[in-house]
Amino acid sequence: MSEPLTATVPQAASDEPVPPKSIGRFTILNEIGRGSYGVVYAAHDPVLGREVAIKVIPLSREEQFRTQMEASFLREAKSAGGMSHPSIVTIYDAGKTESLAYIAMERLHGQDLHEYLASGNRMSPRQAAAMMMRVADAIHYANKRGLVHRDIKPSNIFLSRDLKPKLLDFGTALAPVADAPKNGSRQLVGTPNYMSPEQAKGESLDARSDIFSLGSILYELLAGRRAFDGRTIDETLDQVLTAAPKPVEKIRPDTPPPLAQVVRKAMSRDPAERYQKASELRNALAEFVDGSRPSSVDASVPAPPEGAVAPAAQSRRTMSVLIGLLTLVGAAGIGVALLNREPPAPPPQQVVVPTPVIPPMTPPPPATQPTGPMTAGAETAKAESKAAQRKRAEVAVAAPPPTDGTIVIAVAPWGEVVVDGAVQGVSPPLTQLKLPAGMHSIEIRNGSSPPFSARVELRAGEKLQIQHRF
Repeated sequence: MSEPLTATVPQAASDEPVPPKSIGRFTILNEIGRGSYGVVYAAHDPVLGREVAIKVIPLSREEQFRTQMEASFLREAKSAGGMSHPSIVTIYDAGKTESLAYIAMERLHGQDLHEYLASGNRMSPRQAAAMMMRVADAIHYANKRGLVHRDIKPSNIFLSRDLKPKLLDFGTALAPVADAPKNGSRQLVGTPNYMSPEQAKGESLDARSDIFSLGSILYELLAGRRAFDGRTIDETLDQVLTAAPKPVEKIRPDTPPPLAQVVRKAMSRDPAERYQKASELRNALAEFVDGSRPSSVDASVPAPPEGAVAPAAQSRRTMSVLIGLLTLVGAAGIGVALLNREPPAPPPQQVVVPTPVIPPMTPPPPATQPTGPMTAGAETAKAESKAAQRKRAEVAVAAPPPTDGTIVIAVAPWGEVVVDGAVQGVSPPLTQLKLPAGMHSIEIRNGSSPPFSARVELRAGEKLQIQHRF
């Protein structure tokens, strides 16, 4: 897959210094990446004893380019440095010397999404939706702080080894109040393949421009090709402004209709017809990942038997009941949860929904031996009684009492579930966990929202419900 076309502020001529032994307080270890801006090194922080990544940009000797670079670098450091989100790279430090500027950030292991796709990797529709759901949550977090990223593209989404995304490069971010150029000229900042139409026109931008870029990346993940991919920058921009990309379901027929609809809405040419907030796109993707938006195309989910309640319907029904309970007890806002167990009497915010443990069956005491002569019918009844006793004993031996319990999880819109310090997955689609009986620490995380934490005691054979809404 070819590198997408990029239009940004003018870059200084290549004037890369010899790798330094140290930058600021950081000891340089080795080079781990190189791009149009500069170089990324692995480095060691001797103060905190951890490995970091140092992004270094040589400063041009020409005053105009030097000023632009310093401003862009400072903007990235301030923008990303003030944010704390699991899907946004963490910035530790920033500074400059006479010849270079640098940003120290968390060291990531994996590859960016562009490299992932260029290597021939593909994601299933559900995997793509789950990954972009996290990126949309990160963009919502940034948008709430008055930032429009403006350059969301696969190479700015880093994938860890377990395919969890980290959003990079806020160097082009700006507050959504910038005015369009008054001289009629068009200053392009970003990557044309993923620009919104209003960005391609050089107009003022808001959060909906980032939503278009997210939709373009989701399109590429599903279709295996970019929605807009001309031979030149101008040709690509013309496609963004006038062309309608081929529907993703026509390119990849196994794309579930609800997910194709999400892509179309996110990529609407008119900003008013898109999702108005990145959180709306995140929630739509979460609904699809959960399975609560039915899809006749997704054959990976078997149809339930006739008369059975579909898991998604059960999940929604359980959610409705639990939300009703929240309304009845007057609980509202972030951080409300119910833990159900009964008896004993529940403490505040705890109710128990027990699943009774059925003890193994024991054979009844032997019948009293008759004192008189035994008829043939009595002998037969006695033989049948003994056979039934042996069968019950065999069942008791074959079915020992359970040693595990089950935790039923209902989270809205989504959350990462951690049990005893180990990540179990994202709910939805995760709805149940089978755990050994005993005490367990449960934590549910969603972006920058305060995590839900609880310590629960699970009994053998018991079902314990945990519900949380972020």
